[in-house]
Amino acid sequence: MGKLHWILLVINLLITLTVFLTGDAKDLLHLINAVFYVAFFYFVVTLILVVIKGRVLDVFIYTFRKFGKIRRGGLYDFGETGAPSEWVNRSFLSYIRFQALVLIGILLILLAIYYLI
Repeated sequence: MGKLHWILLVINLLITLTVFLTGDAKDLLHLINAVFYVAFFYFVVTLILVVIKGRVLDVFIYTFRKFGKIRRGGLYDFGETGAPSEWVNRSFLSYIRFQALVLIGILLILLAIYYLI
Protein backbone atom coordinates (compact mmCIF):
# COMPACT_ATOMS: atom_id res chain seq x y z
CA MET A 1 0.00 0.00 0.00
CA GLY A 2 1.17 3.44 -0.79
CA LYS A 3 1.74 6.25 1.61
CA LEU A 4 -1.26 8.12 0.23
CA HIS A 5 -3.61 5.30 1.32
CA TRP A 6 -2.62 5.80 4.94
CA ILE A 7 -2.67 9.60 4.76
CA LEU A 8 -6.23 9.48 3.42
CA LEU A 9 -7.17 7.01 6.15
CA VAL A 10 -5.89 9.38 8.84
CA ILE A 11 -7.84 12.23 7.24
CA ASN A 12 -10.99 10.07 7.21
CA LEU A 13 -10.49 9.13 10.84
CA LEU A 14 -10.11 12.82 11.69
CA ILE A 15 -13.36 13.53 9.82
CA THR A 16 -15.01 10.72 11.79
CA LEU A 17 -13.65 12.13 15.03
CA THR A 18 -14.94 15.59 14.13
CA VAL A 19 -18.41 14.21 13.38
CA PHE A 20 -18.33 12.32 16.69
CA LEU A 21 -17.16 15.29 18.76
CA THR A 22 -19.70 17.69 17.27
CA GLY A 23 -22.55 15.40 18.31
CA ASP A 24 -24.48 15.73 21.55
CA ALA A 25 -23.65 12.40 23.20
CA LYS A 26 -20.19 10.92 23.53
CA ASP A 27 -20.68 7.18 23.80
CA LEU A 28 -19.79 4.08 21.79
CA LEU A 29 -23.08 4.03 19.91
CA HIS A 30 -22.54 7.55 18.58
CA LEU A 31 -18.95 6.70 17.62
CA ILE A 32 -20.31 3.74 15.64
CA ASN A 33 -22.77 6.07 13.94
CA ALA A 34 -20.00 8.55 13.04
CA VAL A 35 -17.85 5.79 11.53
CA PHE A 36 -20.89 4.52 9.63
CA TYR A 37 -21.56 7.92 8.05
CA VAL A 38 -18.07 8.15 6.60
CA ALA A 39 -17.82 4.43 5.70
CA PHE A 40 -21.21 4.46 3.98
CA PHE A 41 -20.15 7.38 1.78
CA TYR A 42 -17.01 5.52 0.67
CA PHE A 43 -18.95 2.28 0.21
CA VAL A 44 -21.50 3.91 -2.10
CA VAL A 45 -18.80 5.71 -4.10
CA THR A 46 -16.88 2.44 -4.44
CA LEU A 47 -19.97 0.60 -5.68
CA ILE A 48 -20.71 3.30 -8.25
CA LEU A 49 -17.11 3.29 -9.50
CA VAL A 50 -17.00 -0.52 -9.72
CA VAL A 51 -20.21 -0.54 -11.75
CA ILE A 52 -18.84 2.13 -14.08
CA LYS A 53 -15.43 0.46 -14.38
CA GLY A 54 -17.07 -2.91 -15.04
CA ARG A 55 -18.40 -1.61 -18.37
CA VAL A 56 -22.01 -2.05 -17.30
CA LEU A 57 -23.01 1.44 -18.44
CA ASP A 58 -20.98 1.56 -21.66
CA VAL A 59 -23.73 0.01 -23.80
CA PHE A 60 -26.41 2.33 -22.44
CA ILE A 61 -24.29 5.44 -22.90
CA TYR A 62 -23.33 4.34 -26.40
CA THR A 63 -27.00 3.85 -27.30
CA PHE A 64 -28.05 7.22 -25.90
CA ARG A 65 -25.21 9.00 -27.69
CA LYS A 66 -26.03 7.28 -30.94
CA PHE A 67 -29.68 8.28 -30.59
CA GLY A 68 -28.64 11.85 -29.69
CA LYS A 69 -26.32 12.00 -32.69
CA ILE A 70 -29.09 10.94 -35.04
CA ARG A 71 -31.63 13.24 -33.45
CA ARG A 72 -29.44 16.36 -33.23
CA GLY A 73 -27.47 15.99 -36.39
CA GLY A 74 -24.10 14.79 -35.11
CA LEU A 75 -23.50 16.75 -31.91
CA TYR A 76 -22.33 13.77 -29.86
CA ASP A 77 -19.77 11.17 -30.75
CA PHE A 78 -18.80 8.15 -28.66
CA GLY A 79 -15.17 8.56 -29.66
CA GLU A 80 -14.93 12.16 -28.43
CA THR A 81 -15.28 11.55 -24.70
CA GLY A 82 -14.70 7.81 -24.59
CA ALA A 83 -16.60 5.14 -22.75
CA PRO A 84 -17.56 5.75 -19.11
CA SER A 85 -15.41 2.80 -18.04
CA GLU A 86 -12.37 4.70 -19.33
CA TRP A 87 -13.16 7.71 -17.13
CA VAL A 88 -12.42 5.82 -13.89
CA ASN A 89 -8.76 5.75 -12.95
CA ARG A 90 -7.58 2.46 -11.43
CA SER A 91 -5.43 4.12 -8.77
CA PHE A 92 -8.32 6.36 -7.68
CA LEU A 93 -10.56 3.29 -7.46
CA SER A 94 -7.96 1.49 -5.34
CA TYR A 95 -7.73 4.48 -2.95
CA ILE A 96 -11.49 4.65 -2.54
CA ARG A 97 -11.82 0.87 -2.17
CA PHE A 98 -9.08 0.77 0.49
CA GLN A 99 -10.78 3.54 2.48
CA ALA A 100 -14.15 1.77 2.29
CA LEU A 101 -12.75 -1.60 3.36
CA VAL A 102 -10.74 -0.25 6.29
CA LEU A 103 -13.58 1.93 7.56
CA ILE A 104 -16.07 -0.95 7.28
CA GLY A 105 -13.57 -3.15 9.14
CA ILE A 106 -13.30 -0.57 11.92
CA LEU A 107 -17.10 -0.35 11.98
CA LEU A 108 -17.42 -4.13 12.35
CA ILE A 109 -14.87 -4.18 15.17
CA LEU A 110 -16.76 -1.41 17.00
CA LEU A 111 -20.05 -3.24 16.50
CA ALA A 112 -18.55 -6.44 17.90
CA ILE A 113 -17.30 -4.54 20.96
CA TYR A 114 -20.69 -2.87 21.39
CA TYR A 115 -22.64 -6.14 21.28
CA LEU A 116 -20.18 -8.12 23.40
CA ILE A 117 -20.15 -5.59 26.23
